[in-house]
Amino acid sequence: MAVLLAGVVALNVAVLRLNMQSDQLGREQAQLRADNAELASMLAARSASARTSSRAKRELGLQPADPSTTTFLDLSKR
Repeated sequence: MAVLLAGVVALNVAVLRLNMQSDQLGREQAQLRADNAELASMLAARSASARTSSRAKRELGLQPADPSTTTFLDLSKR
């Protein structure tokens, strides 16, 4: 009877350890997914301006303005 009880306790301990490992892996997986989503967002934001500029040149024939011919208006209230 004692051997059977010891076996049940050992089995419960093993299951508990597996559950703890599973929880830890689940948390790591969620963190990795969040990190991947953040990196994908950063990549999309950084490539959007280049893609927009390229498309404006290709499809609309637009060119960046020459800084020497650009003027700025001061719209601040004084």
